[in-house]
Amino acid sequence: MDFRPKLAALALALLLPAALGAQSPNIVLISLDTFRADRLAAWGGAADLAPHLNALSAKGMAFTCCFAPAPETLPSHATLLTGAFPSRTGLHNNGLGRLAPGVPTLAEALSARGYSTAAVIASPVLNARYGLARGFAHYDDMLGTFGSRPAGEITDRAIAILKAPRKGPLFLWVHFFDTHFPYQVPDAFARATTARPYDAAVGYVDSEVGRLLRALPANTVVAVVSDHGEALGDHGEPTHGVFLFQPTVHVVCVLSGPGVPAGKTSAVACSLADVASSLSVLASVPASALRSQGQDLMALSRTPEHPGRALPLEAWLPFAQFRWMPLLGVTDGRYKWVRGKTDRLYDLASDPGEVRDLSASAPLEALALRDKVLALPADPPTQGQVVDSALLGLGHAPAPGGHLDPASLPDPNDRVRVLQDLAQGRLERASGQSDRAVLRLKSVTEADPGNPSAWYEYGETLRRAGQTDQAIAALDRALSISSQLAEAWAAKGHALVSQDKNAEGARCYERALALQPDFTSALNPLAAYYLDENKPDKALPLLERAVSAGFADDWTYLLRGRVRLVQDRPQEAARDFESALRISADPRQTLKAEADIYMIRARYEEGTRLYAEGIKRYPAFAPNYLTLGSYYLQADQPAQAYPLFKKALACDLDPKTRGHVEGLVKELEETLGPQS
Repeated sequence: MDFRPKLAALALALLLPAALGAQSPNIVLISLDTFRADRLAAWGGAADLAPHLNALSAKGMAFTCCFAPAPETLPSHATLLTGAFPSRTGLHNNGLGRLAPGVPTLAEALSARGYSTAAVIASPVLNARYGLARGFAHYDDMLGTFGSRPAGEITDRAIAILKAPRKGPLFLWVHFFDTHFPYQVPDAFARATTARPYDAAVGYVDSEVGRLLRALPANTVVAVVSDHGEALGDHGEPTHGVFLFQPTVHVVCVLSGPGVPAGKTSAVACSLADVASSLSVLASVPASALRSQGQDLMALSRTPEHPGRALPLEAWLPFAQFRWMPLLGVTDGRYKWVRGKTDRLYDLASDPGEVRDLSASAPLEALALRDKVLALPADPPTQGQVVDSALLGLGHAPAPGGHLDPASLPDPNDRVRVLQDLAQGRLERASGQSDRAVLRLKSVTEADPGNPSAWYEYGETLRRAGQTDQAIAALDRALSISSQLAEAWAAKGHALVSQDKNAEGARCYERALALQPDFTSALNPLAAYYLDENKPDKALPLLERAVSAGFADDWTYLLRGRVRLVQDRPQEAARDFESALRISADPRQTLKAEADIYMIRARYEEGTRLYAEGIKRYPAFAPNYLTLGSYYLQADQPAQAYPLFKKALACDLDPKTRGHVEGLVKELEETLGPQS
């Protein structure tokens, strides 16, 4: 028998993956966090708000009826990167869980086909610990001090990856976060749309996406999606996560490049789950490698507009954060069912604003869709945060078997005013209107006593207003409802420390870190406590971990510099202080804190030099004058103290401090006489 034909076929089969790999396109996946679809022209937006994204949509193929599975970052990105819905990924909320084992990722599938894989992440919500880094050879989630990275830095890092040498085609995922509240943008963009901060963020992200697109090599497939939208007050929701209305679940989806029809728009109902399937097809990856629940978007676009798909929707944030009932839904692109205490039905074609509930007279085709709404699970995906016994006295009865029954909780639709007051209270607190915030948030706890977030926000506002006893009581109430609120443990620690109950405060910080290991608001004060207790051996490992893991902030570096001084390693301390200044959001405060540390260590020459340097750099910053003046007074050098206090009076001082400084200046003038 002549085996040569079979051997030739076998050789061809063995060589085929390599040959395909050589021709496979680069793939760049751009995810826009919290980006409303209606800000792009293909979705009804203005043509000039996002010109680069609009040009890409016109050049490639826009899928204008795409849905996110959830209005939250982590579950939506998990679906985007796997093609699996949350019921399979196991990720339903930000900050909770890890991608389920056995769910392949697009990065794993592409890596197995010879792709180099890299990701640049803008927010800690997508930290590698949640499992989305699987398959990425390089996963850049080292966010540092600010919690999120601006679009300009994200683009710079992505372009550096594009320029780096590599073998094989590239799969690059780039995540932008700037359209997430508080919509911080460079001044030039803020000035352009002063009345619309969100649109300013849209413009900023668009400009950076444009810069990234210009850097892409030939033979590159580009996918641009948003993970969810932003309500901006629509349906009473300030931001996103609670409801399943279109502003937060209707998302951007654009494909462009080799294998994608050019200049096309499709209104076929689709999901973020379809993106991974589509990119795998374009990369010639076998469907078995991904096991996606999605479909190829190009194939879908050739089907009738509404082929009867049932796309699942869910919002578990109401349960996880507020102890309200989760919302589950389903849509086929025409109709949308949302299940809370009751079912609501919207016809998206005739009622795109979702203001008319048709559930009482649902069409037959919509009734068939209702049966596809998922049932509530016996064990809520957030059950690790639930303390059943604490809920008994709040009217939230646990179901038989000891599991909390989400259906027994309030419907989010009945808590719109609470949601709005929580958001307004936070804004009032941030703007210094503590009295108004305290009153508002107190009323929220009275209206919704089973809401752990309401008690936390109330307690934190009381703490910042100096009402520490009341703050601790409110924070304890929050923790009695949800013992895993890391923020509440940290806030309670701050309140106890302000009462000089440092050991109790440290225990609270330890609890917070056990829940959230990269929480600098707990890690830094705990390290400071250890240093104050002369235990640098306990402080240093905390600080080293923060630095090596990439979440250290300026205070972390200042504390490590303080340890280095204790260890008599001044050069290393100086390097840490330089790092602190480099990443500081307020270098005035950081430079002064560095001077304070030298003074605490009795290194007065370095300390006074740094105070003087601070005065030179920031002449309107009063604390340097006041601290250096106080040092000279204690050193019995009133002549040197006097001009410092005098200059401090030209700075912005609160009334109490101003009165105290004026008194000091008067006394010094009397003491020094004419020489003053």
